[in-house]
Amino acid sequence: VHWAETPQEANDIVLAIAQARQARLVVKGKSMASEEIELNAHLAAHGITALESDMGEFIVQLAGERPSHIVMPAVHKTKADIAQLFHDKLPGVDYTEDVDALIQEGRRQLRQRYREAGIGLSGVNFAAADTGSLWLVENEGNGRLSTTIPPVHVALMGIEKVLPRLEDLFPLMHLLTRSATGQAVTTYGNLITGPRREGELDGPQELHVVLLDNGRSQAYADPRWRATLQCIRCGACMNHCPVYARVGGHAYGTVYPGPIGQILSPHLLGLQRTHELPTASSLCGACAEVCPVRIPIPSLLVK
Repeated sequence: VHWAETPQEANDIVLAIAQARQARLVVKGKSMASEEIELNAHLAAHGITALESDMGEFIVQLAGERPSHIVMPAVHKTKADIAQLFHDKLPGVDYTEDVDALIQEGRRQLRQRYREAGIGLSGVNFAAADTGSLWLVENEGNGRLSTTIPPVHVALMGIEKVLPRLEDLFPLMHLLTRSATGQAVTTYGNLITGPRREGELDGPQELHVVLLDNGRSQAYADPRWRATLQCIRCGACMNHCPVYARVGGHAYGTVYPGPIGQILSPHLLGLQRTHELPTASSLCGACAEVCPVRIPIPSLLVK
């Protein structure tokens, strides 16, 4: 278990793990925390490729863009956009707007890379303090592949994701999936409690958990802002925000867009860089109405 006070410390920890194992390829499950610390660019500067395996993230990475939504990274692109992108960027791929064909092509591009990667990196949806377990939810299976096939698994998580007990996970999991995608449960739920054990056939030989602070302790220390850290990254506030719906996620200029980003980003980046964000709101209250964990976003925006 590693503690990272700042993005630079988190990047250096992941880089040191990769260099110690002479890894040249890191295959990633979905991780907004890695977007937050700009991990891909840091690894690339040291000759290590970080490949996104979530289909939306893969599309965005191929386009040289950032995610525009925390749950659906490529929601700003049409199937025609993606068809043209695959045709232009992937050798030998014909132009097609058949969604199933596009998904299969993405799968074909990624499948062998899991075997080649020295490290698999993931985010963490929730972690249980009493058992040391990590809970990852997904719909594609890429998270399961990236955390079990490479010999080393690095899990990067904000400290607010830690819950006291394993049994606390399940009501939050139901809230997350219903609020994010309308599903009763996601296709895959991965409960990880350590690396491969003796006699087991699957799983990494090593598991590293990187706990990221990056302004979260500062938010927690003040009771006025503490509710900000209740966010479970479902994206419901964005889906119902009239401002986000019209300008899109990239207009915010931060990793976490929409209403939650407007109150979270100042703690991560400072007010100097984010002082305009709270004004990108009509204070209509829709975000607070749909928030499954009852974060009072409008009142925090006013504060």
